[in-house]
Amino acid sequence: MRLQQILKEKKISQAELSRRSGIARNSISDYLKGKYEAKQDKVYLIAKALNVSEGWLMGFDVSPERSNSLVYETSPERLIFPEKDEQVINAIKIPVLSKISAGLPIYSEQNIIEHAFMPAYLEKPGKEYFYLKVSGDSMDKEFKEGDLVLIEKDCPIESGQIGVVIINGYNATVKRVRYQDDKILLLPESNNPEHLPQTYTMDDTVRCVGKVVSVQKFY
Repeated sequence: MRLQQILKEKKISQAELSRRSGIARNSISDYLKGKYEAKQDKVYLIAKALNVSEGWLMGFDVSPERSNSLVYETSPERLIFPEKDEQVINAIKIPVLSKISAGLPIYSEQNIIEHAFMPAYLEKPGKEYFYLKVSGDSMDKEFKEGDLVLIEKDCPIESGQIGVVIINGYNATVKRVRYQDDKILLLPESNNPEHLPQTYTMDDTVRCVGKVVSVQKFY
């Protein structure tokens, strides 16, 4: 969510946002700290209070300008965000994972921390999607801690693409993947020099969970 960014730009305090939106100040503080993600009804109230569009506030690449229209819920899993007369965002509710633990189903209760919405135009028929919440700085040139990367599940990762992989039964990692002869290289894209490329061979067990297709950035 771009909450911190817009509060700074508009010079609005947490207390003032609480007054305008009717949301408890401690909840707003939790959203800013990344402790919790705002649910859809709260996103609407915050966006209305700040006079920005829900889609922009959630991190989508759309105009921040707000329409007078409300958010229309077409089903519990799908929402439409009317941004402008000529621009409508259809969104789909999907799980957000804090991690992918080896040996557990991807959508196990231990992994899912909440749900969020992805733009429907990114959906391919018959495909499954989930968000993975970024932790750490091994890919901070591409996305920061707390960002949500959108993963297309069970999608082949081509050389040069960023994907989620599980190596030798350990928890999943997000890296740029390159294939070199019979080797698999996992490449960090980090400002931290401690993160180095990792090389694996055919003797290693490599499971491709899916590829990154988009990211919701939070500021």
